[in-house]
Amino acid sequence: MFFYSRNDSVLVGVDPDITVQDAYSQIPRISSATGISTDTLKNMVDQNTERTMWIAGDEYVNVLNLNLLLIKEYPQIYKQFG
Repeated sequence: MFFYSRNDSVLVGVDPDITVQDAYSQIPRISSATGISTDTLKNMVDQNTERTMWIAGDEYVNVLNLNLLLIKEYPQIYKQFG
């Protein structure tokens, strides 16, 4: 339905952060399932990209925050899957 996090290991559990590339790779599936355009989803990923360090850190996307934003922006779509 929406963005999936990665399973870091059985002992650690689910990591809410994924790479930007991992988020981009999920866009076609989400667009197909929800009807939200790929451009809109890419913009949402880009606007919610963070860094591990202020300037030079690795980029990542917090899946929970991104999914909450999708639910807020598209409540009618979420209700279809909920």
